[in-house]
Amino acid sequence: MAIESRDPGNPQANSSRRRVPSVQSVQRLGDAHLVQGRIEQALERYRKAVLLTQNGRDAADSRAILGDAYVYADQTISALRQYRRAIKHSPRRAAPHFSLAELYRRYGKLQAALLEYRAAVECDPQNAWYHYKLGDALADGGYLPEAIGELETACELAAADGFYHFWLSDLYLMVGLLDDAIREMQQAAIFAPSDDYYNMRLAVLYLLGGHPMDAATSLLQSIRLSPTNAIYHCLLADIYCHAIGDNRMAMKHYQLAGDMDAYDREHVRRLRELTTMDSADPIESGTGTV
Repeated sequence: MAIESRDPGNPQANSSRRRVPSVQSVQRLGDAHLVQGRIEQALERYRKAVLLTQNGRDAADSRAILGDAYVYADQTISALRQYRRAIKHSPRRAAPHFSLAELYRRYGKLQAALLEYRAAVECDPQNAWYHYKLGDALADGGYLPEAIGELETACELAAADGFYHFWLSDLYLMVGLLDDAIREMQQAAIFAPSDDYYNMRLAVLYLLGGHPMDAATSLLQSIRLSPTNAIYHCLLADIYCHAIGDNRMAMKHYQLAGDMDAYDREHVRRLRELTTMDSADPIESGTGTV
């Protein structure tokens, strides 16, 4: 094991030799400055981290991080310069390709963004987030079959992450594959059991598929998770009223919706209409049995 040489006559040199900071520690200081809104101090630290890499194997990632900070500071030209230098130095590093894609997309350059997203995926094909972002950009461009393929890959790579199943369901719905959309939203709800929104979206899909009882069950789960959400109560009341024909339950949830959101007169209007219909002549109102 090599022992570091020391100069007894120069303690200051010995101290500085011991205290050469790591790239990661300098970057963490930059992160701390950024969180506090001290942008210039953060940029100074990130630039120092780049210098510490001395164009070694971490140079590309350090430049990508510096580029991200420049984006945060709205210094777009400097960000582009850092991303391009990072890619030139290490073309097989995924991070700078991905960051450059994000910047291109931010400024509406979709085709350029797609090239860089694809490069990031090629460099790191096991990264579910990269596949998702490529799929999302493809969907924006109208390339739905390709977008679905990328989201399917993301779901394979991160099968227990409800987020990816949710967005894959959305794409299936866009191309008219309702059964596939329902299946993926079911997966989203399973893997994110505390997410009330996923259950609400599943209820909507069930309703589109002609399964009102399943829709009501999903919405009841949303309400269990978020009991004061007036929209959920109103939507459930709509299902009971118009799809199931249970006016008693519909009135209950319209009333709850109105109580929770007194400023939304739509809930009150629906409750009044339903009450009027329920008290009218059963033959004239169409609610009587034959």
